[in-house]
Amino acid sequence: MGVSKIITWAMLRVMISKGKAALDKMEENSHAALKSNEALLMKLLSDNKDTEYGKKYGFADIHSIKEFQEKVPFSTYDDYAPYIERMVKKGEKGLITVYPVIQYAETSGSIGVQKRIPLTDRAMKVYQDYSGIRMFDLAEKHYKEHFNRSVPVGRGLNAMEVESTEMEDGTPRGSVSGSAIKKFKKVMPFFLTSPIPVIFPTGGMNMQYMRIRFALEDRDMSYMVSSFMTNISDMLNFMKNNWEMLVEDIENGTVNPDMVKDEESLKPILPYLKKKPKRAEELRKIFLEGFDTPIVPRLWPNLSYVCAIGTGGFAVYAEKVKQFIGDIPIDYSVYAASEGIFASASAMNDPKYDLLTDSCFFEFLPTDGSGNEKYPLTLDKLEVGKEYEIIITNLSGFYRYRIKDVIRVLGYHNEMPQITFAYRISQMVNLAAEKTTEEHLSVAVSDFSKEVGCQIDDYCLYIDYDVDPARYVLLIEPDGVLSPDKIPEYSRIFEEKLCHANKEYEVCRYDRSIGHPVVLIQQQQTHALWREYKLYKGASQNQVKPVRILDSPQKEKFFFGMLEEGSGRDMLLKLRDEGWWNA
Repeated sequence: MGVSKIITWAMLRVMISKGKAALDKMEENSHAALKSNEALLMKLLSDNKDTEYGKKYGFADIHSIKEFQEKVPFSTYDDYAPYIERMVKKGEKGLITVYPVIQYAETSGSIGVQKRIPLTDRAMKVYQDYSGIRMFDLAEKHYKEHFNRSVPVGRGLNAMEVESTEMEDGTPRGSVSGSAIKKFKKVMPFFLTSPIPVIFPTGGMNMQYMRIRFALEDRDMSYMVSSFMTNISDMLNFMKNNWEMLVEDIENGTVNPDMVKDEESLKPILPYLKKKPKRAEELRKIFLEGFDTPIVPRLWPNLSYVCAIGTGGFAVYAEKVKQFIGDIPIDYSVYAASEGIFASASAMNDPKYDLLTDSCFFEFLPTDGSGNEKYPLTLDKLEVGKEYEIIITNLSGFYRYRIKDVIRVLGYHNEMPQITFAYRISQMVNLAAEKTTEEHLSVAVSDFSKEVGCQIDDYCLYIDYDVDPARYVLLIEPDGVLSPDKIPEYSRIFEEKLCHANKEYEVCRYDRSIGHPVVLIQQQQTHALWREYKLYKGASQNQVKPVRILDSPQKEKFFFGMLEEGSGRDMLLKLRDEGWWNA
């Protein structure tokens, strides 16, 4: 074992030890879930009682969950925006939190206003422990249990973006997930296959190319990690479509000139370029064998796990990744947002998340209307199988914050609810009380795919208000050929599958309050091109999420512009003029 690999082994053992501490804390909290969550709330109220927000709502006089619910109202981002403006513009402190704000995450807000989500040092510590660090011991436990040995030693491929800029007051801004790894910058070369200029890029290079190029050089690579499964899926597809170029560059120790903006962008990479003809020959042979069987285990025999969010809207990408990785285990990572990390996977290959009672105080409103909105439920009152709107009080100064997410309870781990993300309230389609969620669409599209005998790589929904009654238009991206001539047949199949997935939609179709749906066919790679477009416009790779609802003119223009010939708006107009399949 060389010196570099010995250092990698030693660093991984340290991370496994730290990950064990995080998993042990999760286990400890699971035995006293409400107690630990209430303790966090009381700590937050006590620490922040002298903030401007704390004085306004009398934090000093709150000594129970019920008093908290009676004195402190629900909130949205708009309630904090004036405080955050003062924090950023004037450097004021002690407004919503006493904890030091070390970063801001920027996300799109209501009516296009940019949200600036503060992140405190305490929130970052929790994020690091339960997202990245936890995964090392989770993999170790899995290998000990299933293979009676430690996880293979090797560096990993990181597909997270870690670029950041600064706010007016000099505080960094950027995605939380990417920033969580900056603390480990000095040891990154021993953890990751990418060289430092690729891990911390300055622009001017194709990041998919750079990451997969250096990963392919390292036969001993042992894991892949990203924020979302989309990033890993896109990168593996890039490899599939460009493997000849990648192998040639590895063989010759070069970078394809089309993958960098100019010579200046290439300069930081030059010291890391080495000719590797032996590895290139091995790679070429593997690629020529084809992709009919999972190729990742053949390229990297020591690859032990993939870690990325692969539930909810990302589930379709997890299935794509499985075609590349085969039986390699998946760590489904976390359920999180810019406002906090809410839950974390506690086992490999299990898409359930354990709530993290030391990250946020949680309240829950049943979506079926059965609860008391004044007194939402605490986590000990949740029922398996039911759905709840989640309300958080976090470590960064947001209190009783409605993030507009709905979760479903899948079970319990000791006293700790195990959940999955169900849908965003803002992404639910509700024309006539049918309440179609992303999950309904996912099930319907999956069943549709099986019946037509063609995998659907991606999809999105448009609401056509130009007919009466309004109807759904499903735009699908197939991994194969579907004929526009069969649009009526495809549309009938989708209607059948959606009625089965969402009984309320079936009722609305029966009483004709919603029109027949239409299925249109997108060109392949449409959704990948959208993600590339968003990155080009400056969006963070860690925050580009799947498009499921065409809820803006920009999205409508892009996705309708990418339909197959004979399957565009002209088809909608033709069907409308002919009165085809009228309700």
